[in-house]
Amino acid sequence: MIRSLTLAFALCAVAISTAAAAGLKLERVVLVERHGVRPPTQSNAELAKYADKPWPDWPVAPGELTPHGAATVRLMGETLFGAYRAAGLLPARGCAGLGAVSVWADGTDERTRHSGQILADTLAPRCGVKAGYAAPSPRDPIFDDSANAHCRVDPDKAREALAAAAAGPAAAAPVTDALTRLQAIVAPDACKGGAGTCFATTPTTPAGGGMTSYGPAASLAEDLLLEYADDKPMQDVGWGRASAADIAAVMPVHERTFAILRDATYVASHRGAYMGRVVLAALRGEPAAGGPQSGPGLRVLALAGHDTNVALMAGVFGLSWTLPGEPDGTAPSTVLAFEVWSQGGARYVRPVVYYETLEQLRTLRPAQAARLPLRFRDCASGPMASCPLGEVERQVRQVLPPDCVGA
Repeated sequence: MIRSLTLAFALCAVAISTAAAAGLKLERVVLVERHGVRPPTQSNAELAKYADKPWPDWPVAPGELTPHGAATVRLMGETLFGAYRAAGLLPARGCAGLGAVSVWADGTDERTRHSGQILADTLAPRCGVKAGYAAPSPRDPIFDDSANAHCRVDPDKAREALAAAAAGPAAAAPVTDALTRLQAIVAPDACKGGAGTCFATTPTTPAGGGMTSYGPAASLAEDLLLEYADDKPMQDVGWGRASAADIAAVMPVHERTFAILRDATYVASHRGAYMGRVVLAALRGEPAAGGPQSGPGLRVLALAGHDTNVALMAGVFGLSWTLPGEPDGTAPSTVLAFEVWSQGGARYVRPVVYYETLEQLRTLRPAQAARLPLRFRDCASGPMASCPLGEVERQVRQVLPPDCVGA
């Protein structure tokens, strides 16, 4: 795996050289990042009903960034800095101009505020850039627009959209084996009357305005991945019942849930409307709504949020991906990047995902994250399979609901 990641970055360097030879210039990039590794957002006492044994301890409170999680964000930030310095977007020495690097985090959670500041420190080392964020309450609409009275999700339309997405090809992968393996790890005898929760009796139908519900299964699968990613002793990963292969085997239930959210356009476009418009404004070099600093001098805007935000932007912009070596498509510290390249006065957008493999999250080796170029669903006509900026904007504005006037 180390050799393959080294090769991936060598190819990245070749791609940058090729772009320069073709007269392409990287003008700016917008990053949507998931925070680093955290414990479950529920306490061990709240999780106790699901398992037949006590859950492992964590070094921080539920939902907060762990010390190891901070290191995964730092690895990602240093990777981004190296890549965009090599591309000429960030200076090889010293600091970029005032406002060239802007980081905006979800102020509600410690893990996003902390991750945002690590990004600021690594994207502009020793330059004093501070990650900004709104007050914890009310929730910043950039990261959660559900309270916007002008952009409310209609429960009936949401159920219809989620059901249609659940029947689509992206969510067609069966999850029976994943649920069976998860049951064997978390509560082996629960379906026979033993301790814990039997997942076979939990709901599997689309829920109202949010995710498709598999009861607790999707989040519990992610919790096992987080235990492994935080470099816990293997006896504390799934109570000693889960290997890396087992974690990969249970994650399809989580991935199917996020695929449904991504492909339920009605839901994704409402919940992602505010952030979608912030991203579009930043890509154009115009001021963004809300708190993020944006404008013609912007080179890098980083939005430090959650896996849901990454999934919603995938839905809004028509993107999908599978990450080699990483069973979680929106794993901790994953970054969805929108790069603006110019050539002869024309501007193009190229989407890229930066991510850390499951083993890399655990070991922090190698010290560079992997990189996966993407294509927009209906447009790859530009250089490097990019899409003209105007066409990206047109397609996204067709998706975003006009009644979300606050976004």
